[in-house]
Amino acid sequence: MCATVIREDPFKGSTGIMGHHSPFLSHNQLNYSFEYWLGVGVHHFQNPQNQDLKASLVTSNFLLKRWNGKALQSNLYALIGGGISTLDGVNQKSTGAVGLQYDIEDRRYYFLAKHMQLLTKETSAFKQSVVRAGIAPYEGDFDDLHSWFILEYSRNEWGQGFVMEDTTPFLRFFYKNLLFELGQSFRGITRFNYIIHF
Repeated sequence: MCATVIREDPFKGSTGIMGHHSPFLSHNQLNYSFEYWLGVGVHHFQNPQNQDLKASLVTSNFLLKRWNGKALQSNLYALIGGGISTLDGVNQKSTGAVGLQYDIEDRRYYFLAKHMQLLTKETSAFKQSVVRAGIAPYEGDFDDLHSWFILEYSRNEWGQGFVMEDTTPFLRFFYKNLLFELGQSFRGITRFNYIIHF
């Protein structure tokens, strides 16, 4: 799940380091793909404005379905896992994670929708929904620097009732195994995302 959130372009034996950062949410993750359809991830969530609101989890990531067209590909992924959190700002609790992501793209157009929840025994401690659409201004060769214009709608809801809902234009740059995005939302919030694959 940007994101995102579950996995992007995994291949067997690959390791991915990913980060999604804003003034209200920091989400760092390390993923390893045993197969193109199966991976494991370690995640850390934190609210930079309140260091006590955080969660650390281990997840399994599954490719549920892949559709290959003549010039496009679409994927449906699921995520499930667990760990610990202090998302109520006070008590450390066992926490589960579930997520679903769909994406479709060709060399010019891109669409992604994902939803993730962190759950304790009592409540849903964190919810995140993201919808993104993008277009590439040009088609480059494999070793070229690729760029995209992306528009993202996101809603992040912490269990304490704090909700951040926003729309953000991003510039995405992709070169070989490195991807990074920089965006400034319509509410003036700066966001930065990155993915490194090995």
